[in-house]
Amino acid sequence: MQTIINRLICVFVAFLCGIGSVFGIPDADRIKAKQYEINGEGSCDAGDGRVAVHDPSLIQSKDGTYYLFGTHGCAAKSEDLISWESLSGGIHDSNRLLVPEGKTLREALCEPLSWTDAYQLVYGGDESNLQTNIWAPDVIYNEKMGKYCYYASSSVWGTPGSVIWLATSDSIEGPYEYENAVVYSGFNKLSHEKLPSRTNSLHYSFTNIGVLFKKGVFTRKQLENAPWFNAAGEYNHSLYPNCIDPQLFFDENGRLWMTYGSYFGGIYLMPMCEKTGLPDYDYMKNTEGYDFYFGKRIIATTPDNDFSGEGPEIAYDEKSGYYYLFVSYGGLDTLGGYNIRQYRSKAVDGPYLDASGSSALDMKNTGVKLLGNYSLNCLDTAYLSGGHSSCFRTKDGKLLKVYHTRFNNGNEGYQTRIHQLAVTKNGWTVMLPFEYKGEALSQTGFTAGEICGEYEFINHGNITSRAAASADIDKIIAPTQSITLNADGTVTGLKVYEADKNNTALSLREVTGSWEADEGTAFITLTINGTSYEGVLCVQKDESKAGTQRLVITALGSNNECVWAVKK
Repeated sequence: MQTIINRLICVFVAFLCGIGSVFGIPDADRIKAKQYEINGEGSCDAGDGRVAVHDPSLIQSKDGTYYLFGTHGCAAKSEDLISWESLSGGIHDSNRLLVPEGKTLREALCEPLSWTDAYQLVYGGDESNLQTNIWAPDVIYNEKMGKYCYYASSSVWGTPGSVIWLATSDSIEGPYEYENAVVYSGFNKLSHEKLPSRTNSLHYSFTNIGVLFKKGVFTRKQLENAPWFNAAGEYNHSLYPNCIDPQLFFDENGRLWMTYGSYFGGIYLMPMCEKTGLPDYDYMKNTEGYDFYFGKRIIATTPDNDFSGEGPEIAYDEKSGYYYLFVSYGGLDTLGGYNIRQYRSKAVDGPYLDASGSSALDMKNTGVKLLGNYSLNCLDTAYLSGGHSSCFRTKDGKLLKVYHTRFNNGNEGYQTRIHQLAVTKNGWTVMLPFEYKGEALSQTGFTAGEICGEYEFINHGNITSRAAASADIDKIIAPTQSITLNADGTVTGLKVYEADKNNTALSLREVTGSWEADEGTAFITLTINGTSYEGVLCVQKDESKAGTQRLVITALGSNNECVWAVKK
């Protein structure tokens, strides 16, 4: 009886959202998509206290425990941000995070999966083998709702057929009960009479736009004149977003926002109502520069980055007064050159600029490249395609960067990493080279004797480095150099590698350099071939088994390049 009731509820919800049987689209509960698990029996454990959480988001619960949430229903927890324990993982009915007792996963997430199922069927998908995707969640505690809010996306790979949705729970460990759709993408405005028989389910009235219209939130005139479509009436994905990768944050005044988006149309920003956890349509309808449904575009995808860009994150720093916007460019596989970029703004909705002064909306390669493909002597293998990052501020003020990375080990395996961010004297964040092990940034600085010596040196560059085949992987790993910071303030051993977008070295030439540390602080300036790199010194444990203490430098140039130096 319970199964029959659940199916009826699922059909009814799908009908309300416009994906019911009106146009012959099967209800979500009847569609048995291919289901799978990751890392064995629903675990994200990676050994040695590490976890494999893809697209990770970090939050601290009310009892002080840290939690990671990621794609495919993965979750892990930690008491110290260093050693992690797996909680859940995998797309299956026994995922305790997302599936309340007495339901299947498809019953629990009927509404968003109805949309992605319909989208796949429209374009010739096989009903017996449909994608079931739960991507890139972000979890916050909403004080006004008194709930933990789990925002995630369901999408059809490689298309803008997506929806961001909200589920809530009294417990951070769930189960999370589905609440509502937040925003859809990939719909059209073609009338039923003009549609081929297999495309009739994608009209915008079959998303929550139809529900909002019935409630009087949008007028027919607004919808008929909406600029979301091309001349053929199809979704204009070059200007409007793919609704994936939500990230929620509060601005300096306590207002709740969501940033989201990907390759299709760029990155968008949307004001949210804290009482409901859903979009603030009144704000968007009455504020210049905002689309009344999608919000405001703050990053444009560009041909110089292969129209890439996803996994946005905005973090406000009270001391500097900046909003820092992070995004991942490139492809997420080992050859795709995933890399983390950074912009900043004094206003929450931009404009966001990089260190060279370019806008995130400029149609060219922009953004400070915080992290690319690299290797250091203490590592067993090179780190590849690190990206889809999030930020977390600890109670003692440390700013951490959380992301997933792949490795040069012959497969597509990945793990989660956490590194501390430091803020330079000109107000940019830079990433420390090694995993966070509880280190504290120096408040008094270092002497010239401590700084002078030989270092491993990496320049992450400012291009997205891809490889066409695994045989070319070595070409997309940033070269590791040996340099020396001398007592006379010079830097010797520096070389500049000039490369194309596949990072194939075209030339190598030696250049001059110098260094200068600010007395009584941890700030340092490296000058390389005439370009100044503002940086920070810190002592970290390296990633060898011994965990050797190393003096490290992390610095950023006005050319959007970040450099690391690790004292030998």
